[in-house]
Amino acid sequence: MEKIILFNVKDAKKINKIASQMKIKTYEVSPMECGGTLQDIVDGKKIQAVPSTISQTKGLMLMCDVTQKHMDRLLFAIKHDSLDVGYKAILTKTNAKWSLAQMLVHMEMEEKNHSF
Repeated sequence: MEKIILFNVKDAKKINKIASQMKIKTYEVSPMECGGTLQDIVDGKKIQAVPSTISQTKGLMLMCDVTQKHMDRLLFAIKHDSLDVGYKAILTKTNAKWSLAQMLVHMEMEEKNHSF
């Protein structure tokens, strides 16, 4: 099932509207749900509430099982509407085992490595 997980995304309501037109479910993660793995969050598992150790950072849009066609349309709409998303990522076998904090650290490292 296609699903988008949003964390700390400023334009989450607009992204939800775009995704719903494509019949993609969206879920906004609260800072208290950051104790589990990304796969736990995607699966909707009950996650023990823990105080977030994530500092205010860029937002994250995690796409799960989104088809290429829908991903292209979604990314085009985000760019066209100049929406503030922050990081965009796809759920993989590797990062599914990570916590949200680990994913954000990884995205920050990738951003630093790609900046000139």
